Amino acid sequence: MELRQLEYFLAVAEHANFTRAAEALHVAQPWVSAQIRRLERELGNELFDRSSRVLRLTRFGKAALPLAGAVLRAVDEIRSAADAMVGVLAGKLTIGTVAHSLPLLADALAVFRKAHPAVAVMVTEGRSDRLTAAVLERQLDMAVMGWATVPPPQLREQVLVRENIVAVVHGGDPLAGRESIALAELRNRAIISHPQGCEIRTTIDQACLATGFTPRVVFETSSADMMRHLVIRDLGVAVTPKLPNDLLGQLRQIDLSDQAMSGRLSLVWRGKGATLEAIAFAACVDELSRREADFV
Repeated sequence: MELRQLEYFLAVAEHANFTRAAEALHVAQPWVSAQIRRLERELGNELFDRSSRVLRLTRFGKAALPLAGAVLRAVDEIRSAADAMVGVLAGKLTIGTVAHSLPLLADALAVFRKAHPAVAVMVTEGRSDRLTAAVLERQLDMAVMGWATVPPPQLREQVLVRENIVAVVHGGDPLAGRESIALAELRNRAIISHPQGCEIRTTIDQACLATGFTPRVVFETSSADMMRHLVIRDLGVAVTPKLPNDLLGQLRQIDLSDQAMSGRLSLVWRGKGATLEAIAFAACVDELSRREADFV
């Protein structure tokens, strides 16, 4: 069901004629008729009685008419509130983020800046545990970070992407030809991992301990590019969320068969006391996420 279909429904009901409604809407009459038919099929009921020369609402149409009007009025109120916020938002928005390769944050910042040019935006990088504390203590308005568990109840969460944790090796590694391995097969390997305090690292450490060994982490970095350079030089196996394809080159990503080896990248902000700027930015991220989902 689309808003324009409800608008066409109200116009046809007002004019009691498809042609006059189309003229008032400045669209072609066959298009109006087709959209009304589509709406009727979706609703499973006819809205108009077309059996006589005078177009009349059916019993269902009479019941639906005020509801359609209420929906369109509510949408107008939302649009008015959104328009008003353009003038209201002139404060500051502080966002923390872990190092990641997801372009959605930059896309959302571009959309937000265009919609709210008077807002001063500051973005800083940090570890997940520190970012969580900064949001809870109101040092940051919101943060993008990796999660493997449930965020604190004071925070709201918008999932940006769900990530499988993989092993990354160079092309000459004995594991390079494998499609998947068990985590236990890395027991005696040097590991390149995220720093302690990151949710992803906590997930990896706990999964290794549950498998019966402590991972031998020789390098810690949140930078996907640095991980790539270290693996290329055969300094260890990177255990990390999947790297973007443009960074792989001769590297190989191998799935880990352990069910616990997954996480997600999320935007979080305070549920209570969130600033208008944070709420507006979360709305931008949500809209872009929906567009990407529709596109896929």
